[in-house]
Amino acid sequence: MALAHNGIIRGLNSIYLQAPNLPANDTVVARDFLIYCQCWSESMHHHHDAEEEIFFPDIENVTNVKGVMEQNVEQHRAFTPGFDKFYDYCKTCPPKDYDGAKLRSLVQDFAEPLVKHLHDEIETLRGLDKYDSKRVKQAYGRLEKSLMATDNVSNISVRPHLKLLTLY
Repeated sequence: MALAHNGIIRGLNSIYLQAPNLPANDTVVARDFLIYCQCWSESMHHHHDAEEEIFFPDIENVTNVKGVMEQNVEQHRAFTPGFDKFYDYCKTCPPKDYDGAKLRSLVQDFAEPLVKHLHDEIETLRGLDKYDSKRVKQAYGRLEKSLMATDNVSNISVRPHLKLLTLY
């Protein structure tokens, strides 16, 4: 889980750092970057939905503690409004109207509660060490299997040849 969360944070960092650095008036690059942001958003959303639908209920069964993962669900809700605004911008912004400062501002609106959650959830999982580790691993395996089986789902119409960027 720490690796998945690290990937989410690294993706968010790449978005935040590159948002203001796109070549001015290059609508192809803006379009492709917005698609990248949508893909990151869908991946993160997919991860958190699967946690709530599969992993967290499994952990409740393993621990026999109702609500043991509730703090994590509450943290999902804390960053969701800002995340949804960011995702909506990425889906609806015409590339000609792309504004890196606006995108960065949208990231700032949800980044702190998201990153806090990603760190806190690892600590929650570490606290499961007092339960049956084999069953906890099985629950995580079920989550991973589900994520891998559904990771190609996308609402994005990706063009076959996205322009590759080299931004510094």
